[in-house]
Amino acid sequence: MTTLNTRLAKIAPILVLQYIMLNTVLGVQTEDGMAIRLNFAAMFPNTTERPEGEIARGVKPAIDLALRHINNSTKILPGYILNMEEYDTKCDMAVGTKAFFDAMVDEPPKLFVLGGICSNVTAPIAEAVSAWNLIQISYANTEPFLSEREKYPTFFRTVPSETDFNPATLKLLEHFNWTRVASIHHNDPRFSLAQNKMSSIMDMNGIKVVTVADFDDDPTTAIQTIKESQVRIILGFFPTEEAQKVFCQIYKEHLYGDKYVWILPGWYTKEWQNMNSTITDVECTTNEMIQASEGYLATDLLPLSTSDEETISGFSAIEYLLQYNEERNDVYNVLHGYAYDGVWVIATVLDKVLNKLSNSSSLTQFQYDKDNEVFHLFMEAMNDTSFTGVTGILKFNNGDRLGTIILGQNQGGYQVKIGEYHAYNDVLELDEEIILWRGGSPPRDRPIIRRVRHEVSLVLYIGVCSLACVGIILALIFLFFNLRFRNHRYVKMSSPYINNLIIVGAILCYLSIFSLGLDGRHLSENNFDAVCTIQAWLLALGFTLAYGAMFAKTWRVYSIFTDIKLKKKIIKDSKLFGLVGALVFVDLLILLSWGISDPLKRIEEEGSPQSDTEGRDITIVPILQHCKSSRMTIWMSAIYAYKGVLMVFGCFLAWETRHVSIPALNDSKYIGMSVYNVVVMCTVGAALSFFTPSSPDASFGIISVFILFSTTVTLCLVFIPKLHQLKRDPVGEERKIRCTTTKASYRISATANNSINSVKYQKLKAENLELHRILTEKEKEISALLDKLKPDNSENEDNFQNSLPDAQQYGGIFIGVPLLDVNSESSNKLANIPSKASHDSSETAQNKCLENHIENNCNCLEIPLMENQISFAHLIPLLKTLRETDILSDSSDSECDELTTATAMPSCM
Repeated sequence: MTTLNTRLAKIAPILVLQYIMLNTVLGVQTEDGMAIRLNFAAMFPNTTERPEGEIARGVKPAIDLALRHINNSTKILPGYILNMEEYDTKCDMAVGTKAFFDAMVDEPPKLFVLGGICSNVTAPIAEAVSAWNLIQISYANTEPFLSEREKYPTFFRTVPSETDFNPATLKLLEHFNWTRVASIHHNDPRFSLAQNKMSSIMDMNGIKVVTVADFDDDPTTAIQTIKESQVRIILGFFPTEEAQKVFCQIYKEHLYGDKYVWILPGWYTKEWQNMNSTITDVECTTNEMIQASEGYLATDLLPLSTSDEETISGFSAIEYLLQYNEERNDVYNVLHGYAYDGVWVIATVLDKVLNKLSNSSSLTQFQYDKDNEVFHLFMEAMNDTSFTGVTGILKFNNGDRLGTIILGQNQGGYQVKIGEYHAYNDVLELDEEIILWRGGSPPRDRPIIRRVRHEVSLVLYIGVCSLACVGIILALIFLFFNLRFRNHRYVKMSSPYINNLIIVGAILCYLSIFSLGLDGRHLSENNFDAVCTIQAWLLALGFTLAYGAMFAKTWRVYSIFTDIKLKKKIIKDSKLFGLVGALVFVDLLILLSWGISDPLKRIEEEGSPQSDTEGRDITIVPILQHCKSSRMTIWMSAIYAYKGVLMVFGCFLAWETRHVSIPALNDSKYIGMSVYNVVVMCTVGAALSFFTPSSPDASFGIISVFILFSTTVTLCLVFIPKLHQLKRDPVGEERKIRCTTTKASYRISATANNSINSVKYQKLKAENLELHRILTEKEKEISALLDKLKPDNSENEDNFQNSLPDAQQYGGIFIGVPLLDVNSESSNKLANIPSKASHDSSETAQNKCLENHIENNCNCLEIPLMENQISFAHLIPLLKTLRETDILSDSSDSECDELTTATAMPSCM
């Protein structure tokens, strides 16, 4: 007996333990009989060191309340007791993982895993439960990465994900017709993923995300980037601790007020705007933070349904809240309703599966690695879940809760509810009367854009065209004058037919002004294209004809003036016409190639946006019309290069002939001035036109003024002096012509290098030496012939030669060359004066000549004498050659052709 008692004492604990285990597995005794216990594991971070511990303490009363309501209900799990087994994760991944495996090893088997709370614990458990054919339900984890079904296929949550705020934000944007937004997020995977999903949703729904800015610790650069984008609706994804930094920078950059809307998460702490916090690197005050954050919109979780509808528990949300407040004592967390609904999800799924199973032992004896059929029933029931909980209608979509999102607005530092978004039916309920807009109405996502076609002012166009008409009339008057008096001596010597080209070119330039001011207001698209081509042809050909004719006349003066051979040189008008024709041919070649291969067409371009002058929220976008072709840069470069070279060469010719005054070409000086005028006006006008492309009035006005000014000045310089001469000498009988080519007398002496460049001087010196050699030889031949013909007069000849001044001593002799007027009496007297050279010293001879040349209408010419003396008989042909050099016109009326040897050498002494 003693032995039996001893044995019973030893096995009694074992029997008690087996009884307890069997009771645990099979159920508990109730008034109606034995109830079967169904178990799930609950992961709580029972710690005071992490904020997640407060969540656990706040939701436990709600979970206990849910278990009591479920176990006391006769409508769900009748005959079963839902039991929770708690495991402490301490919010540590290693501890939490061990707690999960302990739950799997411990008996009885666990049918669900509830909670996790800390993301570093929830993630590894969510990844592991699928291997155990288990489902994990979270009521606190909103991280977007947990929505990845490939990695977390059996993870569900009753709380909406942070990415589920995006549909609510999208509905809000669509409601206010905001289609242009910017985004700023903190460089954390939690917020980066939410922002990326938000951008995808926006793109699919036609909302443009203009700028996506991110930051780590300092949001300054990100805020400046958003400011530069000029976006007014801005989405923010950053935690509470970064919100102060962001809004301090918002205040500094003035990205707040009646034109801006910020949409942020709504789970910031109530005191986040208070600058008396521990953050020390924020320079703004509390008032500045409140001012910058006033009016921002927020999306947040709905703590409890606002409906009075009865929930699955048989209580309304308000009735549940009253019971929760009784249970919670001093602890509270906003997620308590989602934890309550999470327990009800487990109960409803188990109830559905039990209704499909014929034997409940499949649940009470659940094997993690073998009961795939039960697991599939669980997954099917989870995806089909749909009931009304205390947080609203509860449905899942790929594991995420299709719940209700609350919309709020920051008013005076407090979050005020303005509406709700129901994800299960995609409906937005908004109470706009509660919303306070700083400007009195919802701001626009951009200013009102008014695209205004900028056209040339009608008043300016009429005014400039009127001036162009006056210019054309002036040109026609000059043309009439040129044709009417083309045989007048003064007009004829200026090559009137070449002058006609200048007039025609000027008229074409005037006509181009009419085409410059035409735009879409006056023309259709096809006609506009034609006007573009006409405009280019008129301006190009007009410039070439006018400037080319002046260039040709200047070239003729330069060619004759720089002829150092002192020979008669005639350049006829036909050569000048040929030169102008060659220039026109180049123009035609470029214009035809351009028009055929790449024709000009009208294009419309948007100019720089301009603010409304009246201060309204309107942006004026000017629409500018241009004539343009696909390879316009190449064609314009070719024209500018060609015209530029021509103008530079024209300036060179004008400069080289600046001191030339040739009577036979009596307008040479004015032609040179005209060349300068055209070059300066074209250069300045072309440069200024590049700075006014966005202002049609300024561009048209500048180009037109320069065309009018340069063309009119050119015509006046060429023809006004002729009109003045015609008035002074109507008949053309005044024949006093001065055949010199410098301002004073043109002197060829040993000091000529002071007036001509070294190259010409060297050529002249070489030719002078050659002439000296020839003269010396001829002198010897003549002396020999004279000795043979007149032997008796050799002594007289020698005396005559010895009487001539020594060239080495005097440097030359001075001879007065008369300026003849055939009709004057002085010319007849001068013709009979015998030629005579001064035998005085060089200085005396020069003084005598200067004293007499005014009286006798002569110029003093210094003839250099080399080593030998030369007689007047040898100088006369040389002087005649010098006189003939001044015959520069091919006009038959040129008076210098009448000079003869006899009249070329009257004395002025």
